[in-house]
Amino acid sequence: MVNDGPKAGLSDLRALEIFVSVAESGSMTATARRLRLSQSGVSQVIRQLEQGLGVELLDRSVRPTALTHPGHELYQRARRLLAAAGDTAQAVRRAANLGEAKLRIGLLDSLAVNVGPALAIRLREAGGGCLLLSGQSLTHVEALRRRELDLVITSDTTLIEQAGIAAEPLLAEPMVLVLPADYPHADEGLERIISDLELVAYSERAALSRQVALHLSRLRLQPKCNLAFDSTDAVFTMVGAGLGFAVTTPLCLLQGRERLRHVRIMPLPGPIVRRHLSVGYHLGEFDVLAKEMVSVCRRVLQADALPALKQIEGWLVKDFWLGD
Repeated sequence: MVNDGPKAGLSDLRALEIFVSVAESGSMTATARRLRLSQSGVSQVIRQLEQGLGVELLDRSVRPTALTHPGHELYQRARRLLAAAGDTAQAVRRAANLGEAKLRIGLLDSLAVNVGPALAIRLREAGGGCLLLSGQSLTHVEALRRRELDLVITSDTTLIEQAGIAAEPLLAEPMVLVLPADYPHADEGLERIISDLELVAYSERAALSRQVALHLSRLRLQPKCNLAFDSTDAVFTMVGAGLGFAVTTPLCLLQGRERLRHVRIMPLPGPIVRRHLSVGYHLGEFDVLAKEMVSVCRRVLQADALPALKQIEGWLVKDFWLGD
């Protein structure tokens, strides 16, 4: 059932929610549909906000509707108010142990293997429920934008370019080269390797795949690539079978460590290239929790992952960054 809009004021969170939806969608029609209101009701709320403040919040001369300068200021503040209200409600539910508010957190597969258990334990200790989902960066980032996830740990650096989304830096790890164990020309450079072997890539759903392709393109190298997989195990299996080479990272090596006996690991020739991981979240929401997740992950990686990497190859930790 479609309802008319409420009377609007700055103390009315519902009115601010409607305004934020219009600001983000650029459409009163889309907001009315999403919030199950009449379009005239949405328009009335916006007019009442403008009358109460004595300013125009929307530039109605353009399509999609754009924010004026005062409108942009209200948008930023309204988002923080709504986020604080949401966090307050969630904290109360957790304190009451009702389990109604589950945090939805997306993790990279390689990080889930290495820090997932410790992160789950810490979140459980904090009270309330959480849903940890592993997968690929690009899939999780889209889910964050659609608010299907609350926080993500991702290597998608475009996060920081999105309006309203914040990124808390977690780590940076160097890219490394993975070759068949018996490949005889490993020391002759990338050009020779690419002339002999095709690239075994990660699927396009992985931000790492895009970063590797961009790096090779900058070096004016275009390897053949007919094999692409979501899982690190599959990538390493193909390389171990002599079907090509791969570019990966130390955390991925730990994730697929059972396959490493069939491959050779080397520093990636040329300039150092790193994969950066961050905790992504909507600005003003879960800021404290994002920092705590970074702290937990770094502590576990320092205690467990880095020593394990040293056992594989000592040089793997040389350019690994875990904060100052």
